[in-house]
This record gives sequence, C-alpha cells and structure tokens, in this order.
Amino acid sequence: MGLTQKKIAELAGVSVGTVDRALHNRGRVDPKVAERIRQIAKELGYRPNTVAKSLSIRNRNLKISVIFHIQSTNAFFNDVTKGIVKGREEIFDFGISVEIRKCPDFNAQEQLKQIDQAINDGANAIVIVPINHPVIKERLNELHQQNFPVVFLTNIIDDTEYLSFVGCNYSLCGAITAGLLNLACPDVGKLLLFSPSFQMLGHVQRMNGMKSVLEQEYPQIQLQEVAELTGNDINDYQLTKRVLEKYPETNLFVCPGAYSDGNLQAIQEMGFFGNAKIVCYDYTAEIEKEIRRRNITASIVQQPQMQGYTAVRTLFEYLTAGKIPASKNQYIQTRIILKENLSEIDVT
Repeated sequence: MGLTQKKIAELAGVSVGTVDRALHNRGRVDPKVAERIRQIAKELGYRPNTVAKSLSIRNRNLKISVIFHIQSTNAFFNDVTKGIVKGREEIFDFGISVEIRKCPDFNAQEQLKQIDQAINDGANAIVIVPINHPVIKERLNELHQQNFPVVFLTNIIDDTEYLSFVGCNYSLCGAITAGLLNLACPDVGKLLLFSPSFQMLGHVQRMNGMKSVLEQEYPQIQLQEVAELTGNDINDYQLTKRVLEKYPETNLFVCPGAYSDGNLQAIQEMGFFGNAKIVCYDYTAEIEKEIRRRNITASIVQQPQMQGYTAVRTLFEYLTAGKIPASKNQYIQTRIILKENLSEIDVT
C-alpha cells in the first residue's frame, strides 16, 4: 500500500483534514505547517489516489464555466472553442461539465455578471478571458482569496491573482514580430501596426514588446502609427482605408489577421499586396491563401485550440487531484508560418 494522507498526518502531528487542505491548497492552513506537510509528502514520494478521487468526482457533478469577453465570433476564438470542446468531451465521463458563457464585447459589467451568475449556478471553477478593468480585477482577487480556482485564458491582467494563465508570451511575441520585420525589410521601413483592442492587456504587452526591440535593435524601421481595430469588419475596413490614405508610402504592416477580415481587405484594395511586407497574427484559410501567393510574408500563430484545451485540462487535474501547474504561466509555444513550411506544420 502506498503512502496515505493518514500516515503524513501522523508524521506531521496534524489531522488528516489539515493534510488534505495543505496538499490541495484548500482552506486555511498555517503556512509553516503547510510547508512541513508538503515537504514530508515530497520526501516520501506521496502521490494522490487519482482513481479514487475521479470516482468521487463522478458523484459530485462538478462544473467548469468558461467565460469569454465577447459575443461576436472570429476565427481565433472559434479555434479556442474547439479546444475547449475537445477537453469537455474528454472529461465528460468523470462527471464534470463544461459550459461556455459570453458577454457583450469588452463589457466589464456584463462579464462581472457572468462571473457571479456562473457561481450562483454552481460552477466549481472558472476559465476566463478577463477584461482588463478594475471591477473584474477586484472580483477575481476575491475569488482567489476564497480559494476558488480561476484560470486565465489567452489574456492576462495585472494586479490580479489566479491559479494559472494559459496563452502566449505576449512580450516575446512582440519581440519576434520585430525580428521578422527586420528580416523582411533590413533597409528603411515605414511601419503601420493594426492591433486588436487594447482592453486586452496582452495586446498592449505585444505592442510594447515589438516597439522596444525596434527601438533598441532596428531603428531603421519607423513605426508611423498604431491603429486600434474593433473586430467589426465594416468599421475596420473604413478605419484601415483612412490610415492608408494618410500613409501611402507604408512598406511594412503588422495585422491581427484572424481578428479582422475588413483590415486585410482594405490593405489589398489599396494596392499594398505584393508591394509591402505583411506580418499577421493567427491563422485562417484566407491567411494561408495569401501566404501561398506571398502577399502575406508570415503569420505568428498562438495555437488557439491548444490554449482552450490546456485551460480545461488544467482545471480538470486541479479538481480531481488537486494538481497545481508546475508553472503558473503556461505559455503555449509560438509558431511562425511561412510559405515554405505550410505543408509541414499543424497550426492548431
């Protein structure tokens, strides 16, 4: 028979309940006592009985709520949802359900209502694409203090506690973007950055990562303007045309790709395809087509399906075995798609 919590309790001089709370970070345990319990468990090679826990979970009908920050659809979050659905199907037999909730685009008050409603409806854990707003930060910090597990998905916000973040390393992604721009245009570059909403802190981090490297390493590339897109194709088309009329000599673009078809449509209609270097984020059939035609130079892909899947699996392992991720920030590897590797790479 393997090492049990009862044995750890005897060695630590505490109750079995205290051992369980310390090992699974549930409830209040004196930090020094908790550390002693975890050290004993580690030294003696304790492993939780995941089979027994899984059987117990089946009878509890646990629920994970996934809360997006938008109601509108785009290719990126369609792929994120596919990953969530895959994870949901895998854990269904363990008696854990996964629901998806959406709020009006970037509406913090409505997202707050979704958080509270999910908990009122019996959610035992939350996956959230958090809006960078004080009311969201305050509520999520309250949940963390109550030991309620929350996983951030695709976006991270500052001054807020969480169980784990699953997404790309945005600052690194921005630095990679700067490197690609330099390779595409080692001489004088006149750059336009089109970005998704800066209500997502990750988009700000990505922009700043790119700007920092450009300023330090590639001063020959001039960032002419940053244009914040809306996610609405008609609005983004009109906004892009206005910016392009202002900067007709642009020869470098960074675009959100899967976020806005209207943005790329305007760039094409204004005659920049084939005459400028374009780096996109994410991946769609349309982006693939233009990469093949060399109208888009490269796309930086964040593997959205893997992000959605990993978030669900993280909470499954926490709920069934009390497992906390080895790394609080679970960065999904960034991939660069060029025409030359289109046929070899799985972008999902």
